[in-house]
Amino acid sequence: MTKLPDRLLVAQITDIHLFADPEQSLLGIKTEESYRAILAAIEHLDPQPDVLLLTGDLTQDADRKAYLRLKDSLAHLQLPTYWLPGNHDEVELMQDLQGNLSDGAVFMDKRVEMNGWQLLLLNSAMPQQVHGCLTAECLAWLDRQLANYPEMPTLIALHHPALPLGSAWIDRISLHNQAEFWQVCDRHANLKVVVSGHAHQEFDTIRSRVDRQVRFLVTPSTCIQFQPNNDEFQLDTQAPGYRLLRLDRDGTVETTVHRLAHAKFQPNLAAVGY
Repeated sequence: MTKLPDRLLVAQITDIHLFADPEQSLLGIKTEESYRAILAAIEHLDPQPDVLLLTGDLTQDADRKAYLRLKDSLAHLQLPTYWLPGNHDEVELMQDLQGNLSDGAVFMDKRVEMNGWQLLLLNSAMPQQVHGCLTAECLAWLDRQLANYPEMPTLIALHHPALPLGSAWIDRISLHNQAEFWQVCDRHANLKVVVSGHAHQEFDTIRSRVDRQVRFLVTPSTCIQFQPNNDEFQLDTQAPGYRLLRLDRDGTVETTVHRLAHAKFQPNLAAVGY
């Protein structure tokens, strides 16, 4: 019998904000260049991740050209890659590309089982809205998946943060039905970690209950960053980044955020009145 690996190494990138025009910038940063730099950093990791998660806002303008470049850029990595939508994305277009360009580069599966872990990808995006919400159907599906595999440690990925981050403006546009989400999650001891994006910053906390703990993570954007713990919108000067997670078969979660060279990609603070 082949021995399964004792861990799952996950790379997460989020909030890429690609434009139809690869030369276009978002508040001073060319999103295509910063994304490509992040991808190159992941490509040189040793060992390579087992899977790559893209947790929404893949494009800024939801243009087909941007999605096609994204898929092409991922093809050479030869990593299982899964994407989910954010508020800037066009879900129907992502699904169309998934169905018609099945080259193995990107999948939008809801459930993935790898190396003893269950990964559940949720769509928290709402049409024409910045904030997120999980439908009743989605929450019922989540409840079933957690119940069907009670012994399998589980990671949930979604775009919108499911806990307050301490920034009033971000908390207003995060997941709106957080209570319903955690009501489902709290019924299942196999949930170990929840990862999200949307907030363009690093966040790491433990949500504790009497008999269990869940690690809750937010990952920096591959382009511009937002200043943490500020009630008003403010850009941060930290560099773009991505997250690595080591998920052991016993449910242990270890994670680190990696950022690009600090001076390489800086936002244009003057563009927003700083």
